[in-house]
Amino acid sequence: MAIEKLACVTEGGALTGVANRDEVHRRGLWHETFHCWIVSRELGRTMVHLQLRSEGKADFPGLFDITAAGHIASHESMRDGVREIEEELGLVLAFEQLTPLGVVNDEISLPGFTDRERAYIHLYEGTQLDLADYRLQPEEVAGMAAVNFQAFFELCMDRTEKVDASGFIERPEGREPFHGKIGLPDFVPHQPEYWKQVAIRIRRQLMDS
Repeated sequence: MAIEKLACVTEGGALTGVANRDEVHRRGLWHETFHCWIVSRELGRTMVHLQLRSEGKADFPGLFDITAAGHIASHESMRDGVREIEEELGLVLAFEQLTPLGVVNDEISLPGFTDRERAYIHLYEGTQLDLADYRLQPEEVAGMAAVNFQAFFELCMDRTEKVDASGFIERPEGREPFHGKIGLPDFVPHQPEYWKQVAIRIRRQLMDS
């Protein structure tokens, strides 16, 4: 879904105006995004699901990222963010099934591209959800991987360099199994504080649930 207009905000979240997506990234304007992290329970372990961005993506192709995420158009509310889960992963969820984990400010700066996001973090605990259940949008997502959450936590806290990941890559002839070790250089380059806050907030919610 192409989003033409985004609401621009201050670093603290106060609305300042509306601009198209290209302008927002060219000028480095703060804007709001929807992030949903999905975890599942598997043989007594908690697994966090990661998407592998399509090689055709304009930004950060072929890197691992948040399970599902996207921009919120200027006419939308954060509740509308659930469409990203259905569009990218083929998983239909209601906003009420998600647990809000607060806002994390995140900034990615590259030549000619500055992405300043007030990311609204959400968690979905899909107890019996399997990677095979996803139906991917090929223009956006090339595959999925699952990582033990405790290992993911250690990675986000910069206590380890690599974690074991297993999943699949979508190929024209079918799904190709994927097994390997991945580290933060294999992920979209979110700020270190983003990774730490996500890991801490997810762990806190998992301990409370």
